[in-house]
Amino acid sequence: MVNSNNRAFSAEHIRFLSYIRCVGTGPKGNRHLNHQEMKDAFELIIERRVPDVAISAFLLGWRVQIESDEELSACVDWLALQQTSIVNTGIEIGYPFDGKAKFFPIMLKAAELLDDLEILATYDLPLGPKYGATLDQFKNIASNVTLHNRRDLFKGLSDLTTLRNNIGIRTAFNTLEKLNFLTPTALIGMHHAPYFDLYASLYAKHYQRLIIVQGHEGTPEILKKTKYKVVENGEITTHHIDPEEFGIVPIIAKEEMSLETMQALMKHPDENLIKMIRLNAAFLGWASGKYSTIQEGYASNI
Repeated sequence: MVNSNNRAFSAEHIRFLSYIRCVGTGPKGNRHLNHQEMKDAFELIIERRVPDVAISAFLLGWRVQIESDEELSACVDWLALQQTSIVNTGIEIGYPFDGKAKFFPIMLKAAELLDDLEILATYDLPLGPKYGATLDQFKNIASNVTLHNRRDLFKGLSDLTTLRNNIGIRTAFNTLEKLNFLTPTALIGMHHAPYFDLYASLYAKHYQRLIIVQGHEGTPEILKKTKYKVVENGEITTHHIDPEEFGIVPIIAKEEMSLETMQALMKHPDENLIKMIRLNAAFLGWASGKYSTIQEGYASNI
C-alpha cells in the first residue's frame, strides 16, 4: 500500500499517485482534477519529477476518463506562463506534431508570397500513429519563416515524445500542444467541429487574434471548402472559404504521399496548385491583418 510513510516514494510521487487515483480508480471513484491540481500534475509530468510508468498510467487513465475543459485549460495556462520568446509582429501557425502525411505544408510555400510578413511555426519529432513528415524536412523554406524546434521552447514536452509513441494511442497532450504562444496572432488547425469551441476557450485568452480552421490533416491549410472561426475582442464569428469561388479546383488529398512526392509538388506546382498556394497566402495574410479581406489578398498575389 502506498502512503506517506512509504519511504520508497518521494512526496511528489505520492502526490502524483493521488492524481492517478482520480482518473484511474473506476466509475465510482474517478473525478476530474481542479485547475490547481491539474497544473501541479502537469508540471510534475513535464519536469519528469515522477517515474515514466506513473506518467503513462496517468495519461491512459486521463484519456479513458475523458479530460475536462478545466483540466486542459490548466495545462495550456501553465505552458503559456513558461513562454518568454514572444514576438510582437507576424503570425504563428499551429501545426499538429504528428506531421504531414497526405500533402506538403502548403502554407509554408505560400509564405514566399508574403515576404514582408514574419511567420513562425514549430516542429518536433513525429508522433504516432501518423508519423508524418515534419516541417523541418521541407527544403528551401521562405526566408520570412522561422521554424522553432520545440525542444528549444518546451523541452519537457519534446522529451515526452518517445514515451507517448511507446504508449501507442493519442493522449490529451495532442489537444493541448498545437500552439506555442510565440506571437499575439495565431492560426490553429483542427479535425473535428467540436474543437472549435474548445480551442477558443483554451487559447483565445493568450492571443489578441485567433483563427481556428477545420483544415486539411488538422492544419489551418485550405485545399477545399473550409470552415473557420475568428476569435477577437471577446467575440467569435464563423465563416467559410471556398476555393471554387476563386476559380480553383479543390484538391482531394486523402492518400498517403511520400516525402519525395511532397517535395516535388512543392517545387513544381501545376497551374491549379499555384492558385491554391496563392489562396493560402491570401488567407494567411488576411489572418495576420496584412489584408482587410481574403479577396484583397488573393488579388494582390496574382
